[in-house]
Amino acid sequence: MVSSPSWPPPVGLVWRTALVPGGATGIGAEIGRALAAAGSTVAVNHLGQDSEPHVLLAAFERDGSPGIAVNADLTDPIAVQTTADLVRAEIGPVDILVNNAGSYPGVPWQETDEAAWNYFLDVTSPPITAPATP
Repeated sequence: MVSSPSWPPPVGLVWRTALVPGGATGIGAEIGRALAAAGSTVAVNHLGQDSEPHVLLAAFERDGSPGIAVNADLTDPIAVQTTADLVRAEIGPVDILVNNAGSYPGVPWQETDEAAWNYFLDVTSPPITAPATP
């Protein structure tokens, strides 16, 4: 677990722990970069990307901010709890949660069926609604 000094107390984003679901690419990756640059320790959640999270974590390390990558399917409540537990054990309790995970069905919205819409909702809502303990 990464230790942070207890004094002086954290200011701004320094010494904070952030979890960025969907943080391996795109907007999530840029949010993670900004948090790391501001001094936060960042956990990057991804679903099956192999290289992107590790490239991102290497950039965090170069800038002096440690981080971890967590491969987890956020549509699975057990995976959400496991992610919360892993982040807490590895880098500390989550101070900042960026609800960035998302899914796009790849068809015009008029053609989105109920299953695709429900999957979208499952992906975007579990970090907030799952019973993950801090």
